[in-house]
Amino acid sequence: MPNHTLNDTHIGSVSIYLDSSKATIYQNGNDNSNCLFYLDNIIQCPPDTHIMVGLTACQIPVAFYNITSNNNTLTIAGQINGETTITLTPQNYNTETLVTAINEQLIADGNDITCSFNQSSLKFTFSSLTQNIQLRNTTMNKELGIPPFTILPFTNSYTAPNICNLSGTQSIYVMMNNLSIQSLDSRAGGDLNGVLSKVDVCCAFGDYIEFQQTENQFYLINDRNISHFNVSLTDDNLELLQMNGIDWSISVTCHFSKKRLPTIVNDFLLEQENSQQEQIKQQKLLKDLDKNKKVKSKK
Repeated sequence: MPNHTLNDTHIGSVSIYLDSSKATIYQNGNDNSNCLFYLDNIIQCPPDTHIMVGLTACQIPVAFYNITSNNNTLTIAGQINGETTITLTPQNYNTETLVTAINEQLIADGNDITCSFNQSSLKFTFSSLTQNIQLRNTTMNKELGIPPFTILPFTNSYTAPNICNLSGTQSIYVMMNNLSIQSLDSRAGGDLNGVLSKVDVCCAFGDYIEFQQTENQFYLINDRNISHFNVSLTDDNLELLQMNGIDWSISVTCHFSKKRLPTIVNDFLLEQENSQQEQIKQQKLLKDLDKNKKVKSKK
């Protein structure tokens, strides 16, 4: 029997509990944020029904760093000492440890360039007393407060125009890559993407995000059966999260809905017009009857 208001069929809703530690295939190794789960019992629906799918709960640990292998490089050049490419070790950084790590690699490369941080403006500055410098490339745009740019001219000092942001990803996007979920995603340029739900990161590193659906957010999919789930957890930049070997779990629910034929506007208008004509006929008939009664009473 139906067990949810969204389910208007004779088929009972199905809940699926997925734990990354029990995944069939790990598609990105120890980062385990892209997993395949094959089902022993395939979820199927009759020809006259649709499947609706939604994320109803999840438990995801905040085990991902604010500096990862996706945002840990900076290339800077000096007119005298040449180019240095800095690659930071993935981990959590604050402004102090970030400045230290960058300066250590500049010193090790023999490049007389210094990184500093202003606590009042919350901005990073790169400068040199002996040479003009040039920032050439970085994947730490948000973290350093540097907007995407073309190569800037040489200067003796460069201060990032934006304040730094070392908060890490703000949301986790739970995606179902094998289902026909039609959700628009600005991270993909407004294109369709398989995002099942966006889960806000509302706790500190090392804590667990506890999410439970508070509204009916389900997607009607075209798939007639579901044999597996390809779940991926991505960040604000559409990059797979690096979970560093820590497991997570989610709950997915499938409801079933009857197929309905689309309402054609012309048919609707025609039906409405016929109804109005019928009302006019009924009113005319009542008037005629009333008129006949009056005529008979006079006689």
